[in-house]
Amino acid sequence: MGFGRAVVSAALVNGAASLVTRSDEIPGTARITQWSETRLGPPMSVADACSVAWNFSTQSEWKEPDPITFPEAGLGARRLMTSIGGMAYQLYLPPTWNNNSLYPYPVHLDLHSHGERKWTLKNSQGFARMLARNQSQSFDNRSCWCLDGSYSTAYTETASSPYYSAGATEDTGCPMADCTFADTFPGVVVMPQCWTGSATPGWTADCLLKAKDITKYVIEYFNGDAEKVIVSGTSEGGVGALSFATTYPELVSAVIVTDAPTATYTTGLDGMPVYVTGDASHSGIAGIDALVVALNGRASGVTKYTRFVSAPAAADPGFLSTDGHSGDIAYRCSNTWGWAYQYKSTGGRTAWGLGEYPFIVMS
Repeated sequence: MGFGRAVVSAALVNGAASLVTRSDEIPGTARITQWSETRLGPPMSVADACSVAWNFSTQSEWKEPDPITFPEAGLGARRLMTSIGGMAYQLYLPPTWNNNSLYPYPVHLDLHSHGERKWTLKNSQGFARMLARNQSQSFDNRSCWCLDGSYSTAYTETASSPYYSAGATEDTGCPMADCTFADTFPGVVVMPQCWTGSATPGWTADCLLKAKDITKYVIEYFNGDAEKVIVSGTSEGGVGALSFATTYPELVSAVIVTDAPTATYTTGLDGMPVYVTGDASHSGIAGIDALVVALNGRASGVTKYTRFVSAPAAADPGFLSTDGHSGDIAYRCSNTWGWAYQYKSTGGRTAWGLGEYPFIVMS
């Protein structure tokens, strides 16, 4: 066996727990997929996901092997791709993806937090977990992730400081389970990895530059809409999202920041739509409130704030003692994406260095 084949075989053996071979989709062929891409039968119903007994364990995804690298993207799949410029990244394509440049796809650049610096942790919560057709984990065998309570209530947003009403609440309508999220999500998602292990550098200028280069590659080769690039992140990832938008404002159409008490704003985001979410019981909620006040003090630019009354603890058993994760609610809310998709950065293709489209759309 040649060296190349030996390496591939070793990788497949190491990732065997998360891989299956299927031959039912294209007659006479077989392909390698991840467990997160497949499920048996139709999607689990929300009623079942939120009521049936399920096998719970205390196994943390931190102890599970990371996914193997795939040579190509997959429709409706979240896959770890070949690194670009020394930076690893995951890529999700919608099931309906195609290369018709008349209809490009919104692009989401999602930046990880410190806890999410390992792929298995990243994929066990928040936005990334919802981008799996099979949302089960080593600690939860349900193919549909249902939050363990009702967390859709938020304080009513107001037009003046502190930008929420302490005495009034409203139901956001955010679902506790969305069993077909990965089957219906309309955007291309890029999830780069800045640091791993015990390192704690945060989203440095070098990391943001590499993330930009990867995003440009995805826009160009996966029919991304350069005028709709939404940057998001939780905690340190939220800090990184604001830094990316401040550094490259002409490239970003909107920013989503969840559970980021250390994020601050001073200048550089005038005109930029920013959506902030937090959990009122979070130990750092004062910092999140202060970020919203600072953003609302800009000369221009929309600031939206959803301050949930409570949020679930981390899904992973190894991190249950941490603060509530409003991002585990916000990313499954249709209002989040409806808000983000209304904005565009006109001239985005030129700003990204891609030039104009090679055609003219006649009205």
